[in-house]
Amino acid sequence: MTSDASPVEKSALASFLRARRAALTPQAVGLPVDANRRVRGLRREEVARLAGISAEYYRRLEQGSGHQMSLQVCNSLARALRLDRAGMAYLQRLALPDSEARYEVHQGEEPPPDLVEMITHWDHTAAYIIDRNQDILVVNDLIRAVAPGYVEVGNNLALMQFEAPPELRELPSWLDGARTTVSRVRYYGNPSDARWQQIIALLLEDDDFRRMWREHEALPLTSGVAPNYFPAHGWVEMKWQILEAHAGLYTVVCYGIPGSVGERALVELRAALLDGTAQLPTPGASTPTSNSRLAQYRGSGRRGLGEDGDRGDGEHPRATD
Repeated sequence: MTSDASPVEKSALASFLRARRAALTPQAVGLPVDANRRVRGLRREEVARLAGISAEYYRRLEQGSGHQMSLQVCNSLARALRLDRAGMAYLQRLALPDSEARYEVHQGEEPPPDLVEMITHWDHTAAYIIDRNQDILVVNDLIRAVAPGYVEVGNNLALMQFEAPPELRELPSWLDGARTTVSRVRYYGNPSDARWQQIIALLLEDDDFRRMWREHEALPLTSGVAPNYFPAHGWVEMKWQILEAHAGLYTVVCYGIPGSVGERALVELRAALLDGTAQLPTPGASTPTSNSRLAQYRGSGRRGLGEDGDRGDGEHPRATD
């Protein structure tokens, strides 16, 4: 396995710089087009010139042989690579690790009681709370009914995303959701965090994940569309939106566009829950992907590995974004 695919890369900064350089074209940065050009993306010398730094210094950055740099150089590189605000923040986190408290993963902490109370009492909105590692910490009844056996406390969104069977992976919304999942695991991941290492090590066995991981996209949580299955409607695309109500914790709200099949399916499900005709899943409920490779890690949450390597029997999950 190459260093690009390693759970704890030799240098995430080097990998990110290489990926972003490869993704740029000369036209995008105002350089003349050469019909005989064989280099994918920009050359190292071109990035260095655009950033106003020496080619040798930039070469060392991409090789991971030390990356001490000033904020000024970091910002110059961000401009040269045409990074947006999120990309610049991610680059600064990699290049200037001591400049701020970088990671707020709530290991062993309980979410604020008021936030938990709000989510669990929302009977009209399907919602749940995750941390930076994409572990599910809090769920309400409606989201459990939307994704029975999947969206449960202790499950992990990234692992669930890549549990999807082949027929689901053919949907454009799954591909978009998978790319979003990989980019946010990159953006928020702390390579020194044991839980993050466990998640990435498992996912690197998946061909789709490995391909996306090498692209080194890094984006924060925002919004998107994901397929969810409703017996009366089949696979229905639901929208999701992220609300950061507490540092390091993210509330995921799932809803249907007004007038859409998704809205109708959600309204019908809520009514069925209220009148008792729909039941919530029991712990350990079977799902269409119960026999998948990753299903054995359901419910392992942030407990980590035991001395014998066991992660626990777990309960349930599914890729809702």
